[in-house]
Amino acid sequence: MQLAELLSALPAVHLPFTELLLPIDHIVSDSRRAGARTLFVCLRGEEEDGHAYAEDAYARGCRAFLCEHAVTLPSDAAVAYVADTRAAIAVLAAAFYGYPAHHLTLIGITGTKGKSTVASMMTKMLLDAGVPAAYLGSGGAYYANRREKTANTTPDALTLHRLFSDMRKVGIRAVVMEVSSQAISTGRIKGLSFPIALFTNLAQDHIGVGEHPDFAHYRDAKARLFSDHGCRRMIVNLDDESTPYMMAGSTATHVTGISLVRQDADCYADRLRACRTDIGYGSSFFLHAEGKTVPVTLSVPGACNVENALMAMAAVREYLTAYEKDNGNADYRTLSLSLADLYVPGRFEEVATALSDVTFFIDYAHNGYSLSAALSVLREYAPLRLVLLFGSVGSRTYSRRTQLAEAASAADFCIVTTDNPDGEDPYDSMRELCRVLDEAGREYVAIADREEAIRYAVRHARTGDFILLAGKGHEDYQLIRGEKVYFSEKEILRREAEEFAAVGAFAPPLV
Repeated sequence: MQLAELLSALPAVHLPFTELLLPIDHIVSDSRRAGARTLFVCLRGEEEDGHAYAEDAYARGCRAFLCEHAVTLPSDAAVAYVADTRAAIAVLAAAFYGYPAHHLTLIGITGTKGKSTVASMMTKMLLDAGVPAAYLGSGGAYYANRREKTANTTPDALTLHRLFSDMRKVGIRAVVMEVSSQAISTGRIKGLSFPIALFTNLAQDHIGVGEHPDFAHYRDAKARLFSDHGCRRMIVNLDDESTPYMMAGSTATHVTGISLVRQDADCYADRLRACRTDIGYGSSFFLHAEGKTVPVTLSVPGACNVENALMAMAAVREYLTAYEKDNGNADYRTLSLSLADLYVPGRFEEVATALSDVTFFIDYAHNGYSLSAALSVLREYAPLRLVLLFGSVGSRTYSRRTQLAEAASAADFCIVTTDNPDGEDPYDSMRELCRVLDEAGREYVAIADREEAIRYAVRHARTGDFILLAGKGHEDYQLIRGEKVYFSEKEILRREAEEFAAVGAFAPPLV
């Protein structure tokens, strides 16, 4: 593709005629990946400005640049300017890959909690119904039996459109996609249309340095999924107080509401009950929709997951009705069968260990809202003790720490540790958590090294304990000084439990 053809996707970008003939085989925003026949887009971030790396990109052979302000480069460099390179790169990525999203039905899910679970439920139901479907979210990308890790819940625009292009080539028709507030506010999804969009819930989160300046900004970013991206069918949680706000600006012509308390909802549940299933702790309920009552059993526990299941089933019904006429017989009863054996990695995931009389869970709960819900759910199963291992992300989300510790106070015993410490001293991120627990008079121990903290949890477990490792969930790394270091809680937990079971006696306290 020539530079002229690529830049024609952007309004009012002009270069001399000779420079427009430059061939472009790649678009990059990382100067280390720049080279001949690449377009280097200078992106401004919270900590670094891509314009500072234009010379490095040039030295690697790049001759085409897209910038927001002047850069110092030799005269043979073709430099174009736009007001917002983040918005521009989304437009260019779509053009470069031939607008693949136009040939897919994108289903977007946003909210503070539940996105991953709802998306996983929907993807499984669609696949079971015979629809070639893809999942895209915090668990990476999954389609046509392919899996790919992604850096963010909603990938950057270049990754997004590359994935869309690959999905189109293998015959994918529906893409179930988690849409983060950061992706919306930074323009990663600019130009994308989500004819079906879901709102799960909203609570204080992602507010602080490098994220949203306040709750209103966070809320408004979420709302833009429904107002700015071609939403025609909207599925909402009527039990969440922010739902009317999300609906107010929506372009949807059809809204489906789900509820656990309102019997006037399009789809509601009652007679919720905690239960055991063949694959672990779950829940059962009766679903009411389309004039029918359907008994449902989930392989995941808690009222929050009943909400997630209602959202997922309602959205799949909307998709099948609108886009898959041949699958119209996939009613709520049929769809519910897909959920009986579903588990979502890192979401209320029970981890089998050599300590069969102790139950371990890992969960991604990383804010006060989700942690409180997780502890409440596990309490329903009446464990001897409810033990919580948790920490807070370093170098950001400082306001989240008080909320996390307040939620943690519902546990019988806490092990305070780190999450992704990044560049912050681990003890600084733990100090606020400990202060709140002290004020609440809760019993806890503080261990900065998360692996040591897991070892402590294993070696001080008691028969009948439920032990929740919160915050990491599906992640298989820790972020330390900007680098992702391999870290699998599941592997550590199983290894420590096996070693402890072989010893058969309590180890000395670590603190």
